[in-house]
Amino acid sequence: MVAGQAFSFGLWVQSTAKEPTYQSVFSFAGDGAALSLGLDDMRRPVVIQRGQAVLALDRGLPRGKWVVLACTVAADTVTIALFEPGTEAITATAPLGDVAGTPQRILFGAQMDVDVATACFDGRLADPVMASVDVHTLGSGLLAGPLGTARLGSRLLANWDFSKAMTTQDIVDIGPSRCNGVLINRPARAVTGPLWNGTVFDWRQQPDHYSAIHFHSDDLDDCNWDDTVRLEIPEDWRAGLYVADVENDDGRDLIPFVVRAPSGRTSALAVLLPTFTYLSYGNARPAMRGPDFGVTRYPDEETLDAYRALGKSQYDLHDDRSPAMFSSPRRPLLTFRFGVRPWGLPVDAALLGFLEHLNLDYDVVTDGDLHDEGYRALHPYRCVLTGNHPEYHSAEMLNGLQAFTQRGGRLVYLGGNGFYWRVSVCPDVGTIEVRRAEDGTRAWIAVPGEAHHAMDGGYGGLWRRLGRPPNALVDVGFAAQGDFDVSGHYRVHGGARDTSGGFLLDGVQGDRFGDHGWLGGGAAGQEIDRADPSLGTSPDTVVLASSTGHTPAMMRTIEEMLSTVPPFDDPKARADMTFRAVDGGGAVFSVGSMTWIASLDHADYNNDVARITANAIHRFLDHEPFDESGGCG
Repeated sequence: MVAGQAFSFGLWVQSTAKEPTYQSVFSFAGDGAALSLGLDDMRRPVVIQRGQAVLALDRGLPRGKWVVLACTVAADTVTIALFEPGTEAITATAPLGDVAGTPQRILFGAQMDVDVATACFDGRLADPVMASVDVHTLGSGLLAGPLGTARLGSRLLANWDFSKAMTTQDIVDIGPSRCNGVLINRPARAVTGPLWNGTVFDWRQQPDHYSAIHFHSDDLDDCNWDDTVRLEIPEDWRAGLYVADVENDDGRDLIPFVVRAPSGRTSALAVLLPTFTYLSYGNARPAMRGPDFGVTRYPDEETLDAYRALGKSQYDLHDDRSPAMFSSPRRPLLTFRFGVRPWGLPVDAALLGFLEHLNLDYDVVTDGDLHDEGYRALHPYRCVLTGNHPEYHSAEMLNGLQAFTQRGGRLVYLGGNGFYWRVSVCPDVGTIEVRRAEDGTRAWIAVPGEAHHAMDGGYGGLWRRLGRPPNALVDVGFAAQGDFDVSGHYRVHGGARDTSGGFLLDGVQGDRFGDHGWLGGGAAGQEIDRADPSLGTSPDTVVLASSTGHTPAMMRTIEEMLSTVPPFDDPKARADMTFRAVDGGGAVFSVGSMTWIASLDHADYNNDVARITANAIHRFLDHEPFDESGGCG
């Protein structure tokens, strides 16, 4: 491209801003060529030069509809045009100040104010093209699809194909300039573009139907902050959960982190912290942080509510009401603290307190470790305990857990609503992706045609619908939710003490237990799991006890509701406590409730929930295999 030469820039645009303000669709800068084409607060196309509007169309863009915008920049004029399929183009021309020079930096969905990106766009962009033609030729070519732009021949300067390199954060220029780019803050890929017509649903089958990127003004993937504090971990530190106590004139922060055991120095027992679940809920709005139980002040939540620009959780919608599919650990995660409602980490810390009470040596492993290493992360351990809500798992994690139990490992599932959603994971920054497809108890629903993950192309949604129900791994699966303020208790099944899992009930007097705890006053509540042979529960599984005492608010999961009239007296809305011995020496014990851990410390750990849990841990740490009576073989 020759400096001062007239050129046109065009692309498909779909504005999704709910309450539009000025937003930049594309901009370029360099050697006097600063210019931006954006939409004003009425979604009208407008050209901005050096902070001043020089041209605007009278026609605003319809929200949520694909149109083509094109702009021609000549030596002393600028022309913009709006093309809608089936209608005449709308154009306008105005004088333009000096733009001598060649664009050296091009931005999609933003413009630069000194070194800061501003006027960030809410909406989808597709198929940007630069060519040495007028707006009408370029706009008509874009309307005609890939063949139309291909006819530009030698006049084509750049052609960014957003369907290329889909699993990365790179954008590829397939034109002669090879002006490739990089995405900042992970806008959504694997989303439908202007050519999508409902005939394909996997972006790998018809990439040109997915040639769009959905930008959000509130996207945040990596703050890219410089380190201000570094902590060197001494080699002799014990493995476990720690906090970094950081304080300055502005306040104090306790930042949790995990220290893993070095190779060759592991304990026999490990706690698998569900850090992907923490991340999925990261910085969630108050309604998704669990009940407040009447506590008037949670200090870390006050900070979060005051700084809403810290990125969305996967339970939120973006400001344009599209689903937040990504959650990154490279940003402040103020829900990953202890000054928050008892949900996630604060509950799982109580499990660590219980192990300290039992004076047991243990290590801590995270979801990220399990995803990265699979079975290798677990194989040093004889027994692995889960947290109270291990909801989000990648295929690599499920494979690792399955291999662990099949090779003699013992797994204690101390939670509810576990192993539920499929996630994929970015290897570079640890960002996780979820697509809530088709079914499930969920905060939002995936957009039609967008159920396949951008990171790996895999189909998203419930593991239950993907052929790997939780019951096949831990014998129970998500059955019901509700009672977030009031929890139920358990009743022992008749004959349970004479089964292979009867040892778990040693010391338990009577048939009722778990009517206490600081999450709703009971050990069975919030989100609960039941055994179900039709969903993969093994014939060898023993159901030792089931929950009762739930209110009508404990409703069966949406994926199980086959009619619009809910059965309020529902025997399937229950938690089951189960045991199964696995060939090769492995075993699985599940409690099926998110509030179980919160019942451990009642009466200074002198209670049946603590007794059952201790029975499971001590027996699972024993080298001896299980026989039919549950004793040592």
